[in-house]
Amino acid sequence: MSLKKYLISPSPTTCWVVDGALVAALKRESKGAVLWAAESATEGLFEVGPAGLQSVDRERLSAILSSIQPRIEGASRAAVVVPSGWTRSYLLDFDDLPRGQSELDQVVRWRLKKLLPVKPADLRISSLPVQREDGTNSLVCMVGMERAFSDIEAAFKEVGVVPGSITTRAFALAGRPTDRPRLLAQQEDGFLTLLLTSENMPRLIRTKPLAVSRESGEIARRELNLAVGFVREKLGVTGDIDLQVSAESPELVGQIEDWRSTADHLSRVPGPPVPEFTQGGAVDRLGVARIEPAFSVISEVEP
Repeated sequence: MSLKKYLISPSPTTCWVVDGALVAALKRESKGAVLWAAESATEGLFEVGPAGLQSVDRERLSAILSSIQPRIEGASRAAVVVPSGWTRSYLLDFDDLPRGQSELDQVVRWRLKKLLPVKPADLRISSLPVQREDGTNSLVCMVGMERAFSDIEAAFKEVGVVPGSITTRAFALAGRPTDRPRLLAQQEDGFLTLLLTSENMPRLIRTKPLAVSRESGEIARRELNLAVGFVREKLGVTGDIDLQVSAESPELVGQIEDWRSTADHLSRVPGPPVPEFTQGGAVDRLGVARIEPAFSVISEVEP
């Protein structure tokens, strides 16, 4: 079972990258090369609060999208990748999952009421049931503020684009199928997300605030130690675990690698390849940490 088919199926040709610094689009051409275009995100375009993305200046976002879309002639139905910190993700355990969607929605909102400082009715919830080998049930939930994400969708529709899916960087990267348990360490401005997949389904999700500072490496190593300890002791995952790192901070990549080199049964695996771009400058302008999840979404070739 592949998590990717639950996130995006079939693979779109166009993926938009939206965050507090820039808005960009990547489009896979017929011969596999990728066309790209980007614009800086102006201050105040997005506001992030305690539950993730709080508000969007829809008019200003629409203006940026209308500048980019004609330059790449992107697909009318596209994917959108946002920072992991714009949503909150949970792995909720249940003895029995309600069969009816309405009842399930009510139960999930009741659980989220205890986890988030906002009204459950104000949330948009995307969920995926996961049944474990021991018969217990879990629910992968990605939640965000309904109004903010509705404004993003409305801005896209104003330029003739329907978002077929909106997902986070972490989930976009986790959609790649693996043969062994894989721990993804994904860092972006302000957050560190740890996501363990086993048999291509999530088993652990943690997102922690992580300011860029001298202590960020120490915090990341502490969170990784806690996560690996939980995976070994509580989840019973033995043997080798692949570690994939996707980080905006090159310094943090090195610090995590130093930590991994002293850990037992952790193998470093590369992220998705950087595509061949039809125009230069993409890596410098976008950064690998943005390119990797976007290309994971539009790539037709399974790694």
